[in-house]
Amino acid sequence: MTEKNSNNEPRSASEWYDLGCIYRKNGEFGEAVNAFRAAVEEAESQMKLLGDEDADLLERLVSVREKAEASVGLILRITGFVNKDLMNP
Repeated sequence: MTEKNSNNEPRSASEWYDLGCIYRKNGEFGEAVNAFRAAVEEAESQMKLLGDEDADLLERLVSVREKAEASVGLILRITGFVNKDLMNP
């Protein structure tokens, strides 16, 4: 895990995203979704504080937010998957 603050929580959207990836890899899907959602929230709050001169940082934050949102969607599709053919013999 990347460097953490004094509460042992990630500091940035990227760190939240990385934590979510670790949880997802370990099969801890609930924790992964929470971390990815925190990444989205952190990215959005940081984006509100940026000025026009920070185009590179804004682009990175948008990328992290989009990847985190996609990861949440993927996990929800995986955990909610039902094979209807197996249910109706």
